[in-house]
Formats: sequence, C-alpha cells, structure tokens
Amino acid sequence: MSSAASMSKFLTQVKVTMAPFAPASKSSKIFLSRIITNDAIAANPTLKIVTESHADLNKPPVINVTYKDGKTLQLQTGDMKVNDVLRQVGKHARKLQEKEEASA
Repeated sequence: MSSAASMSKFLTQVKVTMAPFAPASKSSKIFLSRIITNDAIAANPTLKIVTESHADLNKPPVINVTYKDGKTLQLQTGDMKVNDVLRQVGKHARKLQEKEEASA
C-alpha cells in the first residue's frame, strides 16, 4: 500500500479521539492530514471521518478504523510514530487489495 489515498479505498470509517494540543496527539493529527487529502477523498468519497476532541491531556489519543469488510481496528497512538500508524492501518487494507486483485 503506497499511500494513504490508496489505503482509504478500503476503509468505511475513521474515528479519531484526541486532545488536539497534547504532544501525544501528534501522530493522530498527522494521520488525519494524510487521510484527508484530495487524492484520498477521490479514491473513496464515501469514507466517513469523525474527529472528537477533548481537553484531557492525560487521556491517550485513539484511532478507530472500520474496513469495508467490517473488520475494526483500534489504536492508541500516544507512543506511536505516524508511519507505524499508517503501517498498522495499511496491513488489513493491503489484504483487502490483494483479495480484490485476485478476484478481478
């Protein structure tokens, strides 16, 4: 999976809960900036992106992802780098892409 845009094709919902000014939320904010691009929206215009913010700086940021096949993934991203987040989200998306290519 080369980009967040190609990954977004296999997602139905991304929900990010974070304290936007907390240093631990950095990866979540960067992930959002990569998934909310013109290319990603063009690849999947029905992708639902939900953001919830709170003021509790001690509460870890969480990303919940729902894939087209119904599988869900929850990541606590406070100690993760954005590339690790993208890699985790992309794992199942890659499997769905391979399944789609095999059936074509």
